Amino acid sequence: MKNDGSLVGLWVVRFDQPTEAPALARVEDDLYALAFTNAPKANATMSSLGAEGGKPFFVLGVNHDRVIRELQDAGARGFIVDYDPSLATFSAAHPLPGHEVATH
Repeated sequence: MKNDGSLVGLWVVRFDQPTEAPALARVEDDLYALAFTNAPKANATMSSLGAEGGKPFFVLGVNHDRVIRELQDAGARGFIVDYDPSLATFSAAHPLPGHEVATH
């Protein structure tokens, strides 16, 4: 995975109901999308969180802007890469355009 702060090449999880809502995590008062380096990791994390019904969606250059808009519309200010719920850790965090990631 390139570490350029882009969602391109990562997987985000979407839920079918009500309208392909993205998987979000609350960090203090902010929302972050969960992104993963591969689909099996996304599925395993969502399963361990008890978040059934989500489907990994691969972000490409052609759909990147649409995914960013969807995440912004959902209230996300950034994305967390490869969240591990068993350790409560992640490999990286990046802001969405127009936001800065808090360094609390």
